[in-house]
Amino acid sequence: MYFQELGIGTVTNPFGFFSIPVPNGTYELTISFIGYDEIKRTIEISGSTNFSILMAERPPVLEEVIVTSYQSRSIEEIQMSKDQIRPKTVEDMPALFGETDVIKSLEFMPGIKSHSDGSSFFYVRGGNRDQNLILIDDAPIFNSSHLLGSFSTVIPDAINSIEIYKGNMPANLGGRLSSIIDIRTKKGNDQRMEVWGNAGLISTKLGVEGPIKKGQSSFLISGRASRIKWLFDESIEDLKRLNFYDFTGKLNFKTSSRDNIYISTYAGEDNYFVDNFGIEWSNLAGSIRWNRILKDNLFMNTTLAGSSYEYFLTTDVTTNTRWKSRIATISLKGDFTYFPKANSTIDFGAELNGYNFNPGNLSTDDPNVIPPLVSVKNSLELVLYGSHNMRINEHFGIEYGLRLSSWTNQGAAFEFEYNENFNVTDTLFFDEGEDYAEFGNIEPRLGLSYFIDDHSALKFSYSRNVQNVHLISNSISPFTSLEVWLPSGINIQPHIANQVAIGYSQLFENSGLLFSVEGYYKHMQNQIDYEPHAETLLNPLLEGELRFGEGRSYGLEFLLKKEQGRFRGWAGYTASRAKRQFSDLNAGESINAIYDRPHEVNMVLTYDLTDRITLGTNWTYYTGSPFSSPTGFFQYNGLEAPIYDQKNNDRLPDYHRLDASATFRLNKNLDNRFTHDLSFSIFNLYGRKNSLFINYNKTETETGDFVISSNLLDTERTASQYYLFQFTPSVTYNFRFL
Repeated sequence: MYFQELGIGTVTNPFGFFSIPVPNGTYELTISFIGYDEIKRTIEISGSTNFSILMAERPPVLEEVIVTSYQSRSIEEIQMSKDQIRPKTVEDMPALFGETDVIKSLEFMPGIKSHSDGSSFFYVRGGNRDQNLILIDDAPIFNSSHLLGSFSTVIPDAINSIEIYKGNMPANLGGRLSSIIDIRTKKGNDQRMEVWGNAGLISTKLGVEGPIKKGQSSFLISGRASRIKWLFDESIEDLKRLNFYDFTGKLNFKTSSRDNIYISTYAGEDNYFVDNFGIEWSNLAGSIRWNRILKDNLFMNTTLAGSSYEYFLTTDVTTNTRWKSRIATISLKGDFTYFPKANSTIDFGAELNGYNFNPGNLSTDDPNVIPPLVSVKNSLELVLYGSHNMRINEHFGIEYGLRLSSWTNQGAAFEFEYNENFNVTDTLFFDEGEDYAEFGNIEPRLGLSYFIDDHSALKFSYSRNVQNVHLISNSISPFTSLEVWLPSGINIQPHIANQVAIGYSQLFENSGLLFSVEGYYKHMQNQIDYEPHAETLLNPLLEGELRFGEGRSYGLEFLLKKEQGRFRGWAGYTASRAKRQFSDLNAGESINAIYDRPHEVNMVLTYDLTDRITLGTNWTYYTGSPFSSPTGFFQYNGLEAPIYDQKNNDRLPDYHRLDASATFRLNKNLDNRFTHDLSFSIFNLYGRKNSLFINYNKTETETGDFVISSNLLDTERTASQYYLFQFTPSVTYNFRFL
């Protein structure tokens, strides 16, 4: 929002509310947002004035359009280490099997590293994958993967905005060390009905949105169901089930000129069964949000949100024998935003969270099996926070905040105590409702900006983040593995990270290019690793398998971005390192983390060839991931076994891949209410064999015997690699009816 005559402006909060004091008079107000038509409105101010503004999406155009208001906003913001991705940008990107994917698109942003092909795992600035929090309308999603990690749960069709915080998170967001992915779904069109969907190689999507009462209330329903089983029926013997689905729903009610209520829900499930064995996991999340304008310059947002993630491993269908793990949470949060004057915003609030953890227990109908019992755990978290964002003058801005968190575990539960050799010394029992293992932490935030001019700025930030929920998984597989979540407690201290960052941003107004560079250093305490050959499945003494140490990461991130016009996209380069150190592992020496990749280059480009043809391409390159390579082999009881020296002492070959797509709009008249298109996509255009694993194979002798060489320098030793996707084409049909 910008008042031309006064030379002042402001931005809305995440819920679209803004407040700015101006003298009485008549002004021209300019409203802009990326991907929407700019609005100019003449308004007369003679006192307190409330109004709502409906913005219309802008379709792709051939003419070059330079829009600086949105891009300069990233210059004008004091906030740093923050990225935004438009859902339309995600839809234009080439994708595996044509499945456009919000989470997997993040791998092309500097500082965010994907695991590998076939995986939705990602790592941010040297943190582990559980140190990233994905929120859909304030409800957390603990597992964002489908089809063993090949796709994620978040599709762009029902998404309104995507914001990624990699460092200096706002004080009202926290609970993770590395990043927060804040996703807001569409509220539903309150003016007219829309129906949209698509059909691809592996799934079908359908969405409906429209008004319940025009201008006052609306709804959105979106669903996706897989059709992939038939592709594997011939190649996987005894395949019984292979499917997944997603469902997103939202209701929006404007109950008065000052009140809005939003109800959101998400559900997703995966099933994979072969013969008598199977795995399943499911997410269920929802939120109820009440927005109210308490005063002309005071906004309230109250949210009740809940989420549940369950993982099942069925080992015997006939006896219904299966292992179940679960994490669930419910939270009540009150956010307040106060606008005391122009260029000054105060945010404050409180949050109460309850957690339930089942680290994994076995159930069975077999009377001969008596499984061990792993204690279920409950936790309560209370958070208070506040921050002040202020533009001091033409050149200086400051944002400072504080987050206070209190974590308490509650019975009924039992816990084991361990000595320095990780042997059990005592068993502690806690009654229902009894508090134990309490932690309190202070998390300050600070951001400083020096605005050189209207198009360039220097920024600095410091933040301290605390995490009390921890994923326990001793697997480096790129696919969804057995997942156990545990709270901070008697044997697990809270994760703590301190991060400093400094950056420079420059907007080239004539070309619409935005250049930024950020350098960061992050130190992490109480990081988790595992005793060699740790057993994490159905182990009551699971916490005795854990080892604790510290991590550090540092790097430089470069980004050149263009968001508007016929030719758009971005290019990024990251130079970074990620190290971990544990006194009980690797002789206490520093270890390269599996996501330590010193160099990474990403490019995403989109070009409107005509008003009906759009071309897209992605290219990525990164240094190969560390892995543990054997330094020799020995024979034991007639079997050959590897000898390992240092952990993560070797690297996979460097990774690179080119994807391409072409979208053909089938309508000659783009103003038709019914529009449809065909999208052709090729994943890994030049067929690069990118390694997932390295295997060390036996060598066959002339006599037909097999041997494994006892020395890595022996020429008889052979290594082979395992890879997933080479040249993979796909086609998708999309339609929309307005």
